[in-house]
Amino acid sequence: MRIFTAFLFGIALASQAPAQKQSRAPASPQLRFALIVSRHGVRPPLVKAETLDTYVTSPWPEWEVPLGYLTPHGAEALAKMGEYLRLNLADSGLLPLSGCPTPAEIFLYADTDERNIASTRATFDAFAPNCGRFDVHTIVPGKVRDPLFSPVPDTFPAPSSEAATEALRAVLHDSPEFELGARGNPDLNLLAHILAPDPAHPAADPILAKPVDFKPGEWGVSARGPLMTASTLIEDLELEYVDAKPLSDVGWGRVDAATLHRLLPLHVKAFGLGLRTPLFARAEGSNLLVHVLDTLLQATNGPIGDPVPPEVVGAIGPPGAKLVYISGHDSNLFTLGGLLGLHWTADGRSDDTPPDSQLVFELWQRPGVKDYDVHIRYRGQTLAQLRSAEELTLQHRPDEVELTPTGCVVHHPCPLSMFVRAARQRLDPGFVKPDLVTTQIAP
Repeated sequence: MRIFTAFLFGIALASQAPAQKQSRAPASPQLRFALIVSRHGVRPPLVKAETLDTYVTSPWPEWEVPLGYLTPHGAEALAKMGEYLRLNLADSGLLPLSGCPTPAEIFLYADTDERNIASTRATFDAFAPNCGRFDVHTIVPGKVRDPLFSPVPDTFPAPSSEAATEALRAVLHDSPEFELGARGNPDLNLLAHILAPDPAHPAADPILAKPVDFKPGEWGVSARGPLMTASTLIEDLELEYVDAKPLSDVGWGRVDAATLHRLLPLHVKAFGLGLRTPLFARAEGSNLLVHVLDTLLQATNGPIGDPVPPEVVGAIGPPGAKLVYISGHDSNLFTLGGLLGLHWTADGRSDDTPPDSQLVFELWQRPGVKDYDVHIRYRGQTLAQLRSAEELTLQHRPDEVELTPTGCVVHHPCPLSMFVRAARQRLDPGFVKPDLVTTQIAP
């Protein structure tokens, strides 16, 4: 009887074995490392009100913090993104959902502006609550700006005026009066009406009357005209909206979400002239791109499974870090996008970089493969999400757009080596500082 029972038990095990083998899910790629280049959060204008007032017939509004500082509402919206980042990285298996990451796992680097340091802290205080303050690394503020974020003209000389003029004329199709004026940008008339609605009482310096020409600038030569002046003013109206100011105060009650969606493409076009134009993108973005590439290579520079890969000169953060977060500016996202040929459409707008928007570089490892694939995405809160500082979850995400890495094929895995090789061909070594400036911990 015991022999017969054992025989039946053996048959049962044998019959179960194939079923167990078939039910085993195939291994999937694993996220090993993430690098985020982010714009800071909501801030007031960078230009004094008395200067802005020359373009309008009503006084420009007051803000509760100094020019360029992170606003309290901006910090609230950043906290929502910080909470979402933790959910996202936990869902991808890079970090646990709760608990305190170690300093070796996360490296935070910020430009020296108050808004960058404060934005980083607001994000990561929410990313890992009750874990104390994470160190935010920044260079010692001084006369020279951080070449990672602003390499020209302090670290590298600007392109020649001749080269800059030629580059601008090429992207303006040799028609600067059309491309920078109201004929080529009809919604400039809408902005002019918002700024000065009564024709009987014009502004002291009407934007439509701005002359179109080229003048010496930070990158050699800058274009000047109604579109370029409008760019700053439109962004300031956007900042009022996303800072949750009453609609009666946003653009003196004349700007709502629909109006902003009409105006913001003008800002993107003007900003892109100075930062996506190839010559200027290489001058302003090559150094940051090189250090992004060095950081990605450091994360994979060693035997698979080695917890601490060898250090790579020029990499941001220590070997073994799982997440590197870089707090920069919209200009940095524009130049990286221009250098790498990346374009995105989010929240109904193309290539826009609202506060707290990000370019995310991820390294994924496929099962049984030693090499890594790189994924790049744009991530950013919508204007409505920024304005409400609403909760972000895996079911209610910020806008996220998958981008095709340079040198790779749409909807196909992109080996890191292929991306690095293609990206290096796009940058200018003459605008690269191989080593990083020494940093300190921000107070």
